[in-house]
Amino acid sequence: MATDTGRRFRPQISLASVVVAFLLGTLAHAVDQMLFVRAGPIPLLLTAPVVATLLYVRLRATTRQQVLALLGWGVVGSGLAVLGVYLRVVGYYLPRPLTPTEMVLYDFGMFLWFVLGLSAVYVLAARRTGRTAIATLLLGPVVQALFGFVTVFLVETGLYS
Repeated sequence: MATDTGRRFRPQISLASVVVAFLLGTLAHAVDQMLFVRAGPIPLLLTAPVVATLLYVRLRATTRQQVLALLGWGVVGSGLAVLGVYLRVVGYYLPRPLTPTEMVLYDFGMFLWFVLGLSAVYVLAARRTGRTAIATLLLGPVVQALFGFVTVFLVETGLYS
């Protein structure tokens, strides 16, 4: 019985660990959002690398050092991306203030973008080898930071007014 449960959560065999990590991260984000006016970056900075690394491990055999490197790069890269989004949108003036509902949607949208974006990059990297895999992994923060540009684009095109 215990071995069945253990096998169910092994990332090489099952996606259950990915789903649990994503749900726990989403719960942490929701609690953070309820406790404060705006959700902070901590749930995002923890969830995105864990989910992405678990997906990478699901697709490719890895060593402990590789897992630690993927997690480390995920945290550092996501931190740089959060900084990039902040620098892009901090000086941008919206046509009107965000409503409380829009703030929650913005923060949750950013959370999802970061988790799904880094996960997609790690999945692509797991399917590549050598330098192309490394180059793909280096694009993770770029994909995440695009959230700020997409937000500004949506405002500029009139989809948010």
